[in-house]
Amino acid sequence: MTMPPAPAEPADTDRFTRRARPAFLYVMYVLLLWTIPMGLIGAVRPDAAAAMTRFMAAYLAAIPEPLYALFGTGYLGYTVAREWGKAKAGPGDRP
Repeated sequence: MTMPPAPAEPADTDRFTRRARPAFLYVMYVLLLWTIPMGLIGAVRPDAAAAMTRFMAAYLAAIPEPLYALFGTGYLGYTVAREWGKAKAGPGDRP
């Protein structure tokens, strides 16, 4: 007796899991769109924009390097494992 192959993307009813992936993209969109008001602030009040830029640079510099490495490794590992799972499942097994 053989079991049918598992789908590459199982139907998930957990509301948190369904929103987890888009939430990361929304954060990235906000960061990118924040450049528009920063450009306008820089045109009107260059000193305020410079102070905000220095603050953000200091904030990002305060994050430890191992934390950046952990995030990058986790994100890359998830992406590679997901693509490998899809490729292994084959074209007929995808939902």
